[in-house]
Amino acid sequence: MRNPLLALLIFMLLSCSEEIGDPEVFEPLPMGSGCNPKDICCYDLREKSGVYDLFSSWEFAGFQTITNDNESLDYLTCLARTAVFTLGGEDYDNVFKVTLQLSKEDSKISACENLAAFNLRTFSNKITGCYSSSESGSLSMFTPEEGIEFIPNNASYTFPVLGFENDFLEAIQSVDSYEIKSNKLYLTTNSTSEKLLFIAIED
Repeated sequence: MRNPLLALLIFMLLSCSEEIGDPEVFEPLPMGSGCNPKDICCYDLREKSGVYDLFSSWEFAGFQTITNDNESLDYLTCLARTAVFTLGGEDYDNVFKVTLQLSKEDSKISACENLAAFNLRTFSNKITGCYSSSESGSLSMFTPEEGIEFIPNNASYTFPVLGFENDFLEAIQSVDSYEIKSNKLYLTTNSTSEKLLFIAIED
């Protein structure tokens, strides 16, 4: 009986190997490109007219790399967004957004005396912090421990979300400048060459 069973096992393994292809390759999103509404990792990066400032409502699109004038977003943010989307019921009408809102009001956190407040909502955390900024573009953001509230969901303990939360918080804590171009907010950090790209949330 051993030989027939062994042959069957080998046949099954070979059959499976044909079905497992290379992992999907995400093409960088070119400037001026539209998006398929079913692609939750795609953002329309075309410039939009309007009045935007630091106090607009912003959605995080990803860590952006610019190489030879080509702009692309990181894969980890997409993987984390996909994990939350898939384990959250695949609701295309309510795709989770990582959002940032900076306020002109003073923070109420004791460690943030005389600093303005900001609110961040990530996949797993609600972060209430404080910041200082200047018209020349300098920006420092602070995230006191007491201002971080863990809000778990079905994807919170997946590797993509855990990795994203760690990298994102580290990047936010090391922001040193900002730039606004049209409807996009770029945050530059002293810890990575990538920029944090936010897109204005339209009313």
